[in-house]
Amino acid sequence: MIDKYNIYRNKLQVISQYQGDGNFSNRYDVTILINGLPLVHCELKHREIAIKEALNQIEMYQRGSFEVDNSLFEYIQIFIISNGTHIRYYSNTTRFNHVENYNVKRRAVKTGSNSFEFTSFWADAENKTILDLVDFTKTFFAKGTLLKIITRYCVFTADENLLVMRPYQIAAVERILNQIQIANNYNRFGTIDAGGFIWHTTGSGKTLTSFKAAQLATKLDYIDKVLFIVDRNNLDYQTMKEYVRFQKGTANGNKSTKILEQQISNPVCKIIVTTIQKLDIFIKRNQTHEIYNKNVVLIFDECHRSHFGDSHNRITKAFKKYVLDLQACRCLLLIQGQTENIQPLELRNRLWVKNYIYTR
Repeated sequence: MIDKYNIYRNKLQVISQYQGDGNFSNRYDVTILINGLPLVHCELKHREIAIKEALNQIEMYQRGSFEVDNSLFEYIQIFIISNGTHIRYYSNTTRFNHVENYNVKRRAVKTGSNSFEFTSFWADAENKTILDLVDFTKTFFAKGTLLKIITRYCVFTADENLLVMRPYQIAAVERILNQIQIANNYNRFGTIDAGGFIWHTTGSGKTLTSFKAAQLATKLDYIDKVLFIVDRNNLDYQTMKEYVRFQKGTANGNKSTKILEQQISNPVCKIIVTTIQKLDIFIKRNQTHEIYNKNVVLIFDECHRSHFGDSHNRITKAFKKYVLDLQACRCLLLIQGQTENIQPLELRNRLWVKNYIYTR
């Protein structure tokens, strides 16, 4: 139905004021069709009307006509709400789950919140929020952008929830992939120029960003493996649990160095989650392994703790052709130059991929 590999082969159409008949007769403001399927819906209000009214309108559609008589509108992936001066977007199941959780909480304690925490603002590549409807339309609804969001940056989880990534996550993944392509095109394997830093604050979706980056990197024909490296065992388990939730069978965890060795030798295991300690032991035991001469993406988690130790140095020296020495860090102190083990000269010599993220 949708071409995910050559996205520009897909056909986009816009319909306005389509009348949906169900329990109630409704007219939908603007709907984007992709190859004839309504996958994006926009509900618009005047500037003097609160944006929440657009949200309430969509809830009414969902109850009254979206899901009546096998309507194709039940397949909408992304909703957009705006009153002209503020605009937000969110996934179909995100809204549904939020409402369910809110109702359960309200029945239990008779309190609730009218927050929009389940929605996202749109932003540019520098994480500057785009609030105006016209500016949003020029960027979000650009054909390439919209199709990438639908085909690449929506994640249907193992528990059947649809997640649409936030703008800073999308920007981070795009820059990671771009850096990998540059390293390949200009033969920068295993060099400082092939590296970069991504900063996420706690709770901003760092694991989803790394998962999507790893998943898309393995689809590049010149990448052999992606290693996601954490600095302690509990993070190893936590990351694997999240990766499995995003998509079963995508990543491979390991409880011992022996299992890690088997996974590294297995060409089917494309994404491996392991600890820096296990990988360090693997290198000491297998100093001439063939993996060192293959194109490998190295993603270091919590780099403010693991990036400057002897283990990290041995890893980057062993892999002759690593494409990206990405440091995924959620510590803002690193940005401010206050972390004790920072080496400013080395940081200045690396490519900085900056994402200043603040959870709302």
